[in-house]
Amino acid sequence: WYRCKKKAHTRTGQKWADEEGKKSIEADFDKMAKYCTVIRVLCHTQPKLFKLKEKKANIMEIQINGGEIPDKITFARSLLEKPISVKDLFSQNELIDVIGVTSGHGYKRCHIQMGNKEAAEEDTQGST
Repeated sequence: WYRCKKKAHTRTGQKWADEEGKKSIEADFDKMAKYCTVIRVLCHTQPKLFKLKEKKANIMEIQINGGEIPDKITFARSLLEKPISVKDLFSQNELIDVIGVTSGHGYKRCHIQMGNKEAAEEDTQGST
């Protein structure tokens, strides 16, 4: 497992460093400009910058709107490998659409969610 973690994305880095790799990347971007109708960018948070308990980064897929497809691709390429703040993308009092994803357990009691079975059994027996 430790070796697998080190091996991840090594070929992608080599692709950016090599001339043939850069040509294949350019060909991929040209295909996107020709065939794609929607351009989306994968982004992640940097939890180390915040003083929260969260250590795992959240990954989001953000759709780029406005303009023609080649303009969207050049905008997305300008953002690659750069930190993006919310102020750069949204203005003050701008309305946005948000899609939320839940874990799918619905509305349960807090004891059941936290794995405390004894307290959950007490809740079902009624109050004394």
